[in-house]
Amino acid sequence: MGSHISSRVSVVMTACFVFAALVCSAGSSVADDCRRVRNILVLFDASGFMKSGERYQRFLESMSSFENAMPLTADGFFNVGLRNYGLKVGLGCNNTESILAIGPWDPERFVNSFPKILSYGMSSLSAGLLAAAQDASAAEGKTILLVIGGGLESCKADPVKTADQIAANMPDLEMHTFQVGSEQEGTFFLQSIAEKGRGTFNRLRDMSSPAGWHQWMKRYLVVPCGPAQPAASQAPLRVNAILFDYKAFTVRSKNPQIDGQNLAALQAVSAFLQQNPTGRVVLHGFSDGKGSQTYNLELSRRRAEAVARFLADTYRVPMQRMSIVAHGIAQDALRTAPGALRPEQARRVEFELVR
Repeated sequence: MGSHISSRVSVVMTACFVFAALVCSAGSSVADDCRRVRNILVLFDASGFMKSGERYQRFLESMSSFENAMPLTADGFFNVGLRNYGLKVGLGCNNTESILAIGPWDPERFVNSFPKILSYGMSSLSAGLLAAAQDASAAEGKTILLVIGGGLESCKADPVKTADQIAANMPDLEMHTFQVGSEQEGTFFLQSIAEKGRGTFNRLRDMSSPAGWHQWMKRYLVVPCGPAQPAASQAPLRVNAILFDYKAFTVRSKNPQIDGQNLAALQAVSAFLQQNPTGRVVLHGFSDGKGSQTYNLELSRRRAEAVARFLADTYRVPMQRMSIVAHGIAQDALRTAPGALRPEQARRVEFELVR
């Protein structure tokens, strides 16, 4: 994936929808990211359903976030391809189009190809699954299939049986589904396809930010890599999150105790990067949910940027060793059950340390 992507993604983290990632603690983790899969094949619903309303635009926004999340997620990156399914007028239920074969990631070609190849009419999900399986079988290395669309089937075929057949013939293939909209039939089909394909069912609205895709990719696409290390060195380095004053996006707090904890955490991160010359840090920004979603997303981004600037100015950490993920409203800020974090604990930047 070119270096032009990495430099652009590390600063720009915008989206039209806010995804409040599930975070259980206000700490940090140490990761060493490698590809678990070599290829990602996106199967896109290009039917009339996806072209109506704001569905197609929502898909494009999510794919932009998908692109932005990839350099943050794994050092090795992936090969990515696209296939769409949908019926062209007069060509019947077996028509699908292969747009991009699985190959090195070219985001400009990937995104710009969509307006030129939209199919007309309703979709044929089963035919699309079979065509994607053929592409995956021809690819070298493990492939994961991402099925994105409404999940509707118009050609009196059973996509669940099709997915079951594919899974039986290709035990190494995983099928993960992402529904656009909430039609009951589509939910049933996509949930069942994911179950047959040893994958996950998701709502695309939850993936409409780089933070959402980054979290999903971290869980399903990457594994630790590199030579085995002694048990003692594998223990995660725990670094406290940076906590922020109300509406503030500066790392220095008016509360002396919090200010001291923040400075200690920043020093610990700097020490980690000095001890690991090839290491890097991903800065995850959160807010407490007061105000609009747009305001909270921007505030969480500014907080992560403030931490990056402090590390660069104070400890001379190169900006290229830091990446930013803006989450907006912290999930724990929405909890009302006993034991939920206080609002000031939701106003934070977490460190994800990568060796």
